[in-house]
Formats: sequence, C-alpha cells, structure tokens
Amino acid sequence: MSEQEQATSEAAAQAPQWYDTNVYWTVHGTYAERKKKLAGMPRGQLEASILDGQYNRFLSDLADYRDEDSALREEPVDPTVANGKEHGKRLPYIGWYWRHVEFSRGTFPIGDSGGFIGFMENNKWSYPERMTTPEEFAKVMAIIDEAVAESQKGGLVLDVQTRTRAAIERLWPLLQTFKVA
Repeated sequence: MSEQEQATSEAAAQAPQWYDTNVYWTVHGTYAERKKKLAGMPRGQLEASILDGQYNRFLSDLADYRDEDSALREEPVDPTVANGKEHGKRLPYIGWYWRHVEFSRGTFPIGDSGGFIGFMENNKWSYPERMTTPEEFAKVMAIIDEAVAESQKGGLVLDVQTRTRAAIERLWPLLQTFKVA
C-alpha cells in the first residue's frame, strides 16, 4: 500500500461524525435563508459538503461514455483494460445515473448487479451490497485523486481529457476485485 493509500485508509478508519453532505437536499429557501442555514452548520459538515460536492461533480461529468453522437462518441482510453463500455459507463455505478456519494464517511456502499460490481448509493433492486473497507476506500480515493490531479495539470484540452479519463478508467477493474456477498 502506498503512503497516500495508507494515509487515506487511516483517515477513513477514523472518519468523523457522519453528515448528510448533499447540500441540494439539506439547504433550502431564499438566499438569506440558505446563508443562515449554512452559517449554523458545524465546520466539519461544511468541509465534508464542499469536498463531497467537488468529488461528485467531477465524477458525474466522467461517469458515462458519450454515445449519442458519432462526432462525440467516446471509447475507453485503453480498451485492453476491463471497462464498462458495454454498459455505457466509464465509472462502475449501479443505477440510471451517478448518485451523490458521501466520500467524507470514509466508506461507501458497493453492490453486485450480477453484471458488475460498482458504487451503489440506491439499492432499489435488492442487489447484494456492503460498505467498502478502509483499505478499499483508500485504493479508490487514490485513483480518483490521481484523476483529479491529471485534470488540473493543464496542457492541451484533449491531452488533459485523455490523461484524466485514462486515470479514472482504472476504477472499473479495481472495483471488480472487491467481493460482495
């Protein structure tokens, strides 16, 4: 386990109090009402909400392969690596769309749909599921953090996108090694 994975694993094992970090569902009302609600939130919840929001926006944008238009059609960066192209998904998630994952918990639910193992924030199908271990969580976050870093390095847009996608596409084969049931 790398130093980064070890640190993430240790942090996950000592995760703080769990918060609902989906601000869309927890902060409602006018600007003034929302501002007041945010001002009353514990700092830990605000930090978790910001980080979870950033990770989820990043992953949501990369979650699926675009197939709707041949000019925009996307293929796996390295087709020799296990991927979810047959499901239309770059990221292994179970459901019709990427759902908000609360990474700040230091764990997240995974499930086995019968076709693949993936993130599963909503188990309306009664698939076998479990929470990731701190070690599994650390491995997943290391890949996500690498993809985020690639997206921030700069350069030609196509090169940045290719490097970012290549990094994030490593999640698919990793999650298939996680046993559920």
